Amino acid sequence: MKSLTTYGTLLGLILLYWLTRLIALDSLAFFIDEANHMWWARQVWSLHPFQAASDGRLLNVLWMAAFWPFNAGVWLPRASVVLVTTAGLACTLAFTHRLISLRAAIIAGLLYTFLPLTFFFERMALADSISAPFVAGALWCIARFYSLHDSVTPLVTKDRVFWAALGGLALTAAIFSKISNLIFLGIPAAAAIILFKPAEWRRAALLVVVMYAGCFLTLAPSAWVVKVAGQPDLGLDLLNLKTQVTLAQLPQQIKLAGLTVMNHAASFIPFPIWLIILIGIAVALWRGGRPAWFVTAVLAATVAALMGRTSPAYLQSRFLPVYAPMIAIAAGAGLAYLAAKWKPIWLAVGGVALLGSGFVFAWRGWTQPTTLSLPLDDRWQYITGWPSGYGFREIAENVIARDEPATLVTLDLGGQERFDGYLLGRIDKVTAKQYRPGMSLTNVLLVIDTPKDDQDLAAMNLTLTEIARYPRPGGESALVVYRVAPPPSPLP
Repeated sequence: MKSLTTYGTLLGLILLYWLTRLIALDSLAFFIDEANHMWWARQVWSLHPFQAASDGRLLNVLWMAAFWPFNAGVWLPRASVVLVTTAGLACTLAFTHRLISLRAAIIAGLLYTFLPLTFFFERMALADSISAPFVAGALWCIARFYSLHDSVTPLVTKDRVFWAALGGLALTAAIFSKISNLIFLGIPAAAAIILFKPAEWRRAALLVVVMYAGCFLTLAPSAWVVKVAGQPDLGLDLLNLKTQVTLAQLPQQIKLAGLTVMNHAASFIPFPIWLIILIGIAVALWRGGRPAWFVTAVLAATVAALMGRTSPAYLQSRFLPVYAPMIAIAAGAGLAYLAAKWKPIWLAVGGVALLGSGFVFAWRGWTQPTTLSLPLDDRWQYITGWPSGYGFREIAENVIARDEPATLVTLDLGGQERFDGYLLGRIDKVTAKQYRPGMSLTNVLLVIDTPKDDQDLAAMNLTLTEIARYPRPGGESALVVYRVAPPPSPLP
């Protein structure tokens, strides 16, 4: 009965998480990277499956392609991501429950669910969104391996080999999700050093050998196939561009990158959540034992690698959700210890303090996403600036509502991709195209993203009639719909 109650509790946490992610899943407009990933997913069905590999991200595109991405634009890719991130939460809960306690797992699950960092990005179809589940999966496999009692003989058993090899496969999946996840290759070594006692060195060595073998034997052939198929660098050139830091530049690099990461974290882990998390991690280091030390060490080392190697110009807040499982586990371990000492009234107060601002963020994300408190750069990318999908959504809705044939022409592929996100499944009358030199603009609607496209539009020297204007939230950019006057007829 106790086991049934335990698993019922964990299942309830997963269902709560699923509910928070699927409510109003399309409330935020389609971000340009999401539309690009969806475009690549459709290319998979044209026998071009590896185009995304040149940007160092591939697995999310192949995953979206599996859901036949031709009949639903925005909801389908985001829902497919939620399926993966739900598995990531389950791995986080399983690790915490198995190696720490049920109370810690409950706290970690609630924190993960209502953390603005995870809520915002896990409802978007981004490569970053599915990185955390595979890192959490690697941690879970280590927990399963570790929990097989040392008295089991012989040392090498099917169960131990299976879980270690599966952990290596999870690392491969993390790397194919995004090439920057190479920094998590140190997880098996950290587990061997921190999680196991010195007397358990044989088990630790078995974990390291099998886990790295499992990673290499799946990563190397997969990378070879992708490379042979025409992708020369698998995103390594782009990774090198973003991490060009010399030893002399390192102090300034750490300072600027650290400030950038802190600014992003302060926005997506708002007060008092960040303070409670820090308290939880501190207590976990004090009282949490080897599992808490292991997870915290991985968190600290990988964040340090991010700040030490990634140029601040390329540091985006969407790089941070991959660390959420470790944050939740470590904080959950410490807060569970404190919760065991608190009276019910203080538990209630602490729960409200921990989850209150996260719930408010989620409510706004469901109902008024344009009012979310985001860093200025993120607000520009996702809401007010040209990378956002606002304007495209409204134009598509209005044109579809007319129930008349129409062709929407944009000046760049990104515009066409975002229109496709709102037109898929309804292209019998309305289609979107990217402008090509020499293309006839007769009887089409030319959609200009101002101010981004203003200079290019002026160079085209067209006679235009403005049909409608769709300002984005804040009014700093807009989409303008024009009808192009036909060129004058040549003289007889």
